[in-house]
Amino acid sequence: MKKKLLSLILTVVMTGVLAGCAEKAPAGAQSQTTGNGEMETGKMELAGDFSAAQNPDEWPTITIQVPVLSEMADEQMVEDALNEYLVSINAGVKADMVQMTLGDLSTQLTLMLSDNQQPLDLFCWRFYSTLDGCVKNEQCIPLDSYFDVYPDLWEMYPEIVLKTQQISGVQYAVPSVDSYATYDVYALRKDVAEDLGIADRDGERITLDEMTQIMKDAKAAHPEYAYMINTNNEAVIGIDSLGNSNWLGVLMNRGVDTKEIVNLYETEEWREFCQRMKAWKDAGFMMDDPLNNEMTISQYNNGVSAGCYLGGYSPDYIKALIAYSPYEPIEFQLTDMVGTSASVLGGWMISTVCKEPDAAMKMLYLMSTDEKVARYFILGIEGVHYNVDEKGIARRPEGVTQNNSTWNQDCPWFYPNQCLSIPLETEMTTYYTDMLDAPNHAKFSQAMGFVFDSAPVYDQMAACTTVVAEYRDALLYGLVDVDTYLEKFNEELKAAGIDEIIAEEQKQFDAWLAIQ
Repeated sequence: MKKKLLSLILTVVMTGVLAGCAEKAPAGAQSQTTGNGEMETGKMELAGDFSAAQNPDEWPTITIQVPVLSEMADEQMVEDALNEYLVSINAGVKADMVQMTLGDLSTQLTLMLSDNQQPLDLFCWRFYSTLDGCVKNEQCIPLDSYFDVYPDLWEMYPEIVLKTQQISGVQYAVPSVDSYATYDVYALRKDVAEDLGIADRDGERITLDEMTQIMKDAKAAHPEYAYMINTNNEAVIGIDSLGNSNWLGVLMNRGVDTKEIVNLYETEEWREFCQRMKAWKDAGFMMDDPLNNEMTISQYNNGVSAGCYLGGYSPDYIKALIAYSPYEPIEFQLTDMVGTSASVLGGWMISTVCKEPDAAMKMLYLMSTDEKVARYFILGIEGVHYNVDEKGIARRPEGVTQNNSTWNQDCPWFYPNQCLSIPLETEMTTYYTDMLDAPNHAKFSQAMGFVFDSAPVYDQMAACTTVVAEYRDALLYGLVDVDTYLEKFNEELKAAGIDEIIAEEQKQFDAWLAIQ
């Protein structure tokens, strides 16, 4: 498909209606096989009714979304190497990589998922939509019929994780492998921490009161820096948002050991948090003009702020994530490691416009379980785009950086199974093995896998979203008097129908819990 196909698709005007999921069930729905995905010489496991031709030239070619920051020159080279490997294992399918820039996913995917002539077969909903959104827009097909075809695939995931990619008990996506749970830290620049004499406290668990004192001491020693960037942090606030970024109905305690959905904005916990943010702002910890500045980690990297929130599954992993920064952090742990309804950050789907769904599922299976297939996507070609050192770490060739690499190696987390790869440019040899072990040490929200259908309260959701946009950020960044502003905020939320939203959420949540 390459640049030529992408150019063609982006000129297509969307017409017609997508085929409904129920109408486009995979051929395998009528077949029962016991294959485990293993290949024998001259023979391959069949995916449902999918039967590969003996001649690889006649194999179906599956188009696959490949995320890039900018166009990668070596797409054809990597694709050819991957297909040569697929032929060597008699896979029965070939791959056609379709580059898609992360900054333009919405436009590109919307067009390509509605094109019956040049379909995109495999895609990930991350950065584009949600599981619920893709299902409602009839952009993906059910995958249940492949449970018996690829049992080892589904056994890779904790049951609670598989549920996050289901709607009404129907599996629509293969989850992207991750830790599925994180904790948050306050990261303070090491040089500042050394000046304060607290660099030896790296990894220590602290409270928000203790964090406040650290920022106070740091501000006194280095008044030129801010010490907090984005306070829009669900883990620190302590909620499971149920996937709603406006927090219109949440579980407190990040959903651990609680089943009561509440209005966060009228809780005492929220009032106290807002008062703390006001105190931080008045003390000079916050960045200036937060409503008109980019409130991301880039402000830490460029030296504007000497502190920020970071999240991950281990101290070493968090340090590895920020290894590119010019400022090494000292980490102070703030929260427990918890998985919430928002912890599964992506899921891979077969599109409704896919002409060969069984072949697409075979490719998705290989991307999820075959180490070599996964690494072609994630790292490119060994000896060309990376080398492996004596510690088993992938290193870019001399002179090659993230900025001039001819293959994107910086989105391993986007693919179905990043843990089949090897760590890139880090000293953390256990980067992926620790990731796989993380769920064994985590707590999980009661709402893992729950998806709220907002249709019954559509008008109330729209009205409350408008209210949140007007009031919440000012409270989060300590820009207003908390008591008077919060009172107006809650009055308008009540008038907009937040109580009806929460009642509907609780009703659906209780019904969902009853069948788990």
